[in-house]
This record gives sequence, C-alpha cells and structure tokens, in this order.
Amino acid sequence: MMNRPEPPSGHQFRIEENDSGTTLAWKHRPNDPIRFLFGGYYFVFGIIFIFMSYSDFTRAFNNQENTFDIFRMLGPFIFLIFFPLIMLLAYLFLKRNRLEKIAFKGQELIFQDGKGPISVINFHWLGKKRHNFNPISFVFSKAKSYSFNRSDVDRIILEGFGQQQRLRFDDGAVRVEIGEYLREPEREWLFEQIQQWRSAGDN
Repeated sequence: MMNRPEPPSGHQFRIEENDSGTTLAWKHRPNDPIRFLFGGYYFVFGIIFIFMSYSDFTRAFNNQENTFDIFRMLGPFIFLIFFPLIMLLAYLFLKRNRLEKIAFKGQELIFQDGKGPISVINFHWLGKKRHNFNPISFVFSKAKSYSFNRSDVDRIILEGFGQQQRLRFDDGAVRVEIGEYLREPEREWLFEQIQQWRSAGDN
C-alpha cells in the first residue's frame, strides 16, 4: 500500500484498502436537492393523471354512443402515449449517483467512469450538456472501465485551460475526464496519488 498523504479538508473521497489494493471512489456529480423536487413532481403528476385518464377512458368507452365521450377518449389516449416520457423524466431526476472509481491493484490502475442524475442547479453540467445531451446513452449506458499499467499511466495528465482545470486522458478520439466535478484541491490530490503509484514501480 502507498504511503498516502491526507486528502484535502472536506474531501468527498471514499477510500477502501484491502489485500488486493486501494480503491478511491467519489460521486460523479455533486448533490442537488432540487432534483428531488422535480423528480417527485413528475412522478406524482404521472401517477395522478394515469388514474384520471383511466377513469375518463372507462367512462367514454362505456358510453360510445355519445359523440362527446368518443372525443373525450382522445385526451387520455394522448396522455398514455406520453406517460413513459413523464416517468423517464422522474427517473432521470431521482436516479442514484454511480460512483467514479480509481483502483490501484498491483501493476494495474483501473478507472471506472461514473454517472449522475439530471442536475438542475449545476450550471456547469447544464452548459456542457446542453448541445450534446443524449437521453438514450444517459439512461442505458453501462459503466466503462479503463486500465493502465505503470508505463502508460502518463497518459493521464492534469492541465489548466482558461480559468478551469481538468484531469484527463485520451481514449482514441475520445477525451475522458476524471473527477470532472471535484474541487481543484481534490483533483490535484488525486493526480498526486496516480503519480505516486507510478513512481512506486521504479523503487
């Protein structure tokens, strides 16, 4: 195990050490309590209106000779088409964070990406995802893992751009960020752990 300096004050890392190595985990996206309000709203809205639509549809179906009731069936029918979308929105707001992880295991470093719920008050996330948000990928994508040995871990770099900082590596034509929503001291500490693990192989 590495002789690790203490993480920054108020850090969000979960550190697990065992015989197979050390794993650092953290939330992919910061907590956003407002999302529970939106998620609850969509969920309750969907449940209430599914019962109202069912009631209207039943009354209209049992009274088919009444032209008004036949047209009245269109409202519930249209709602039922959009009901899955409403429930999907509720799920995207209420889903749990999938933790990001870095595992130091012997001669291998493994990074597993994370995924969080839709964020309402995180303007950084909204700005980045506004033009390239893919709902299908957001819902169904599985965790991706990337492996490094000590000789190629230098692909992971800490760099500044503009007023920001990022810890990243390139996977082919795809640029992957590590700890995108960590604070700068946390990101710097994480990079230090990666460099320390690499240097340990030279001893």
